[in-house]
Amino acid sequence: MFSIRMRASVNRRHVSGAERIIPKKDIPLVVEELSKRAATHENGIPDIIHITIEKITDVIQCIPALPLTSITIKSHVQAKGLAVDALIDSGIPDTAAHHALELLQKGPAPNGRNMRGAIIMNCENKKRLEPDSFRGVRVTRMDMKPEAVEALRKELSTLKIDKRTEIIREAITLASKVANFKTIAELCISDNPSNHVGYVASKKLGFLRIPHLKKTGASAGGRVFFVRTGINLHEYINYLEHAPVIVDRISDVQAVSAINTQPPGCSMIDSLLQVVSYI
Repeated sequence: MFSIRMRASVNRRHVSGAERIIPKKDIPLVVEELSKRAATHENGIPDIIHITIEKITDVIQCIPALPLTSITIKSHVQAKGLAVDALIDSGIPDTAAHHALELLQKGPAPNGRNMRGAIIMNCENKKRLEPDSFRGVRVTRMDMKPEAVEALRKELSTLKIDKRTEIIREAITLASKVANFKTIAELCISDNPSNHVGYVASKKLGFLRIPHLKKTGASAGGRVFFVRTGINLHEYINYLEHAPVIVDRISDVQAVSAINTQPPGCSMIDSLLQVVSYI
């Protein structure tokens, strides 16, 4: 098996990236697909496209996808409240949850732009732990098995969002790998201007797909991985960047509405979880 990694940039600004793990025979087709994707991305026409092809020599770990809940929500304000509630319910202090959301909304790099990778945040003191706050930490060497992709597509078609299968596949593959190793929770907001969807992911709650997590047209976004004090940072980053992982099966896929489901005195995520438990 081979790891195929694509990175595209313009004027040193990250434009697009993608990850695949494939057999040797599929290399030409996948390289062509990733090249076309990089050259036509909405974030800009790249002046540099890097495609790395690397034979995998380590044992590939196979894991299930996180359970997926697609949430219908009516506003940006409600979406932000739901994301914070979900992070808190996953074990993140509210101050860290709010701080992470603010960072992604304003542009998480020191210059106010997007990072190429993710923030690693100590959830107990809000300290950023990634070695390079411009680059961040990139999760690489991951993919979803073709059979699992088709199963996911079938489930998403029942929710009438199967046109988003490729985007959701990539997001849940990354989130499942991240959640599999010492990550308490993850917050993600898309950095594509046309995509207002984000998610919160954790082993406790699964993958919560949240529309309107940013205002349509905004380009700021990124990811925050929350960890605890005392984590072996070298081991953690090495797993994220180098351990080969394939999602070989999907878990539950369901939809729930956050509109008119919040009773007085109950957090938004608690009311949603009560609804989900009856689906």
